[in-house]
Amino acid sequence: MVRVIFFSLIMVATSLTFGCFDSSEKAPREPSQILGEVELYTFSPDQQHLLSNPQPFRLSPHTLLKDALDSLGQHLAKTYFQKTYTDKITKIRFEVVGVNQVAISSRSLRIATINMVDPDRDAMRYFFQGSAGARTTFYMIGATFMQPHLNPPLLDGLVFLYNGEMLPELDHINVEGILIPRLVQRLTKRAIYGIKK
Repeated sequence: MVRVIFFSLIMVATSLTFGCFDSSEKAPREPSQILGEVELYTFSPDQQHLLSNPQPFRLSPHTLLKDALDSLGQHLAKTYFQKTYTDKITKIRFEVVGVNQVAISSRSLRIATINMVDPDRDAMRYFFQGSAGARTTFYMIGATFMQPHLNPPLLDGLVFLYNGEMLPELDHINVEGILIPRLVQRLTKRAIYGIKK
């Protein structure tokens, strides 16, 4: 009898250790971590207006927020950051480090940390250089990840990292700290709706 009890305890301990009992399937997901019914957009760069040609970016409303941000980052890497103006193919990609929530009385604020992985430092040489180029890059990143035309926006804040660290100080833009949707909202709405909102 002692052997049966001992064997049973070993089996339970092994199951818990190796995750055979997956409690995450039964635990309800936080509503603010699910995308929901929203209209996401991607953009093209524009020399005059910085953002143009908004295109709907469709994802299932059941998509987790982190997965939606991953998809938006992949799209951004494959379009805007795919190659430099010299036609050099880049290795730029984005990884979602995490999404944190800050509870307030009306809802949870969502703040994501996103890392631009750029092993060849092409973004520093080609995308963040010059006034127009740096501003366009800033708006492409901010509008894509924060989706500031939504109410509430997809993200209430964005901490942007470059190769795992805060972006060094740049002449033409400031991306230190937490970026907020209001910084890119006006131009995003102009690109989508064609009017100043």
